[in-house]
Amino acid sequence: MNIVSTILGMIAPAILDKLAASLGISSGAAKSALAAAVPAVLGAMGSKASTDVGARALFDAVSKTNTGAMGDLASTLTGASGADFLKGGLGSLTSLLGDNTLKGLTGAIGKQAGLGADATSSVVGLAGQLAMGQLAKSATSGGLNASSLAGLLNSQQANIASALPAGLGSALSSAGVLGGDFAGQASRAVNDAARNASAATAQAANAAKKTGSNWLAWIIPLLIAAAAAWYFLGGMGHSVKEAAEKAADSATSLVVDGVDVNAQLTSAFDGLKSTLGGITDAASAQAALPKLQEAVTSVDGLTAVAAKLTPAQRTMMSGVITAALPTLKDLIAKVVAIPGVGDVVKPTTDALLAKIEALANPA
Repeated sequence: MNIVSTILGMIAPAILDKLAASLGISSGAAKSALAAAVPAVLGAMGSKASTDVGARALFDAVSKTNTGAMGDLASTLTGASGADFLKGGLGSLTSLLGDNTLKGLTGAIGKQAGLGADATSSVVGLAGQLAMGQLAKSATSGGLNASSLAGLLNSQQANIASALPAGLGSALSSAGVLGGDFAGQASRAVNDAARNASAATAQAANAAKKTGSNWLAWIIPLLIAAAAAWYFLGGMGHSVKEAAEKAADSATSLVVDGVDVNAQLTSAFDGLKSTLGGITDAASAQAALPKLQEAVTSVDGLTAVAAKLTPAQRTMMSGVITAALPTLKDLIAKVVAIPGVGDVVKPTTDALLAKIEALANPA
């Protein structure tokens, strides 16, 4: 689980629009502010939980959280109840972190997002409610205590660090928000991720020299940049990033047991785009159904092969599939929306997407 992505995933566009309207800001500004506030709040919580006393305080706060209000955020954020919900989040953070830390947190986020004090406080209040709610769910489902809840946050440090916008980590550290050893542990976690990513890319480059494949060259730099998160707390890992970018000029063909996974993926996605692009009505959908079903079988075959990939290869394969999925989903959505087509192809496309998503996240 990436706790930052999980929390931000709760904010549907309609909810974001409602929040923005209530604060008198654009949806884009609200989105950017929340994207900064959520990891910042989680970082502050992780810092608090770096001591036994802080861990118990966090657990007590989380235990008092009402997760029911998060079930329908659109309703929760409506009218007076919405204002109370945001104030409740600020109140919880004040009790947990203290006035000075909360002021440092909101000040850094407001400056980062370019928002006024009132709007920033509301955004931080929402981030606090969402963070508390997610931690409460995790604590309940996992039977966590104060120590193991702190351990959960500790395990998420690299995700939290990499989600912080450039410069915000330094601002939070200077304001005393990221106290304890959280910032240092996070930096080590991100550096570890950077080294692993750099090693994987170097391996890919060496393999590519032997195979001549360069199909993944465009995506590898993106994966390395995301993994390194070199901008956190003053741009650490710059040399790692440079080395990774040099290694990323070419990439591996991911050959395993004589099967070229690169070629299989390329063929599968190209074939799907061609097949889906040819569907214009119910009749063409019926004609395309056998090819879609063949694609399902092909993905099943790739799943068996993927189980034999090395960790580095699985990481690269996952990145490629994840990058291609949005386009594929959009294309499927457009096809299914054609009158008379959904009833024909939707069961198969749903199964296909589920299998592809599972392939992108191998166990």
